[in-house]
Amino acid sequence: MTQLRNLFSCCVLSLVISSGHSETTGGGVTQTASNNSDGGLHIDSSHVRIELTLQQYEAGLKRLEKEAETRYVNALANNQQHSEAEAQLHVIQTRLQNIEQSYRSHIEDLRNRIEQLESVRGQISGQLLNRVQQALAGGDRRQAAQWLYQIEVQSAGVNRVTAETNYQRCQIAKDAMRYPQALTLCQRAAHLAPDRADYLSELAGLAQTLGDYEQAAGYYEQALTSYLKTHGEDHPVVAVSRNNLGTIWDALGEYKKAIGYYEQALASDIKAHGEHHPDVAIDRNNLGMAWYALGEYRKAIVYLEQALASDIRTYGKDHLQIATYHNNLAGAWHALGDYENSHDHLEQALKIFEKILGENHPNTSGVRANYQQLQSDMQDLDDESGSGSGSSE
Repeated sequence: MTQLRNLFSCCVLSLVISSGHSETTGGGVTQTASNNSDGGLHIDSSHVRIELTLQQYEAGLKRLEKEAETRYVNALANNQQHSEAEAQLHVIQTRLQNIEQSYRSHIEDLRNRIEQLESVRGQISGQLLNRVQQALAGGDRRQAAQWLYQIEVQSAGVNRVTAETNYQRCQIAKDAMRYPQALTLCQRAAHLAPDRADYLSELAGLAQTLGDYEQAAGYYEQALTSYLKTHGEDHPVVAVSRNNLGTIWDALGEYKKAIGYYEQALASDIKAHGEHHPDVAIDRNNLGMAWYALGEYRKAIVYLEQALASDIRTYGKDHLQIATYHNNLAGAWHALGDYENSHDHLEQALKIFEKILGENHPNTSGVRANYQQLQSDMQDLDDESGSGSGSSE
């Protein structure tokens, strides 16, 4: 029996809280947000108004989507590794589907990055720092990176400043999905400030994205140790680190080790967020897929169904994440030989992908291939049943 293909089986969580590092000065940016008629979210501060509009943000994502789709299709055509491009595509498309929420999250991330730059005010040119903040606020990544490089050159030998400028440039490269460049920059930041757990966690995520799982595991372990020391067992950032460590061991085939981290993350996230938070659903999806890899399909189904039900409450029925869960559930039911349940989930997954991504999208094609495989298996089963009946007569 041929296994169905699983899509994006394990999900990496991003840190969604600021580092809270004690280096941030007392004179940080005080910001007030207000909506603007042109779609922008303007944030007043002593230095910065965020001018990046929703339309500009969406246009930038669509450019990245085309680039990632081209890389993915070319990798498939040339029988090359395509998991990185596939994952990038999934991230971009999820953001585009929830564009307003994604935009708000990006604005919040920019606010945090701009405020974090205040930690080096007084150690560098205030005029240069203001220019960086203004460029970030306007969505001008190239100009922000240039100003940051100038600060780095002028502050040679001041490790904390150099570390922060490299970290900020890393974030800019990551926004543009230039992951090798981002990794190099983040390595410099972590080397200069090895006590910064946020630098280590970012570095681990980049190493993971680039497929260096053993290196990523080491960085995540260091970050987890630091976060535990700072925040204790049940802080959301600790759960994020544990989930991400689980995805590393999962990728390395150490499924029982991965399950241990996923279970700890799930317990913490339920305590912190309650049963129906998206992070809880991700923990459960990841647990389900780890059990699936171990051949424990019924255990997998329990977790995957919980994740599906939770995210339907959060996102509704027509969402890419929901389609992914349906596809994964179809694979688990298929592995148990329950083609009827498998068919129901796969049919729903295919409808969502066709509706959101279109009939010719690579991800839609992957789900359609699963659907065709399932139909072939069902037909083979019917043929065997029919021939068996004929011979008994």
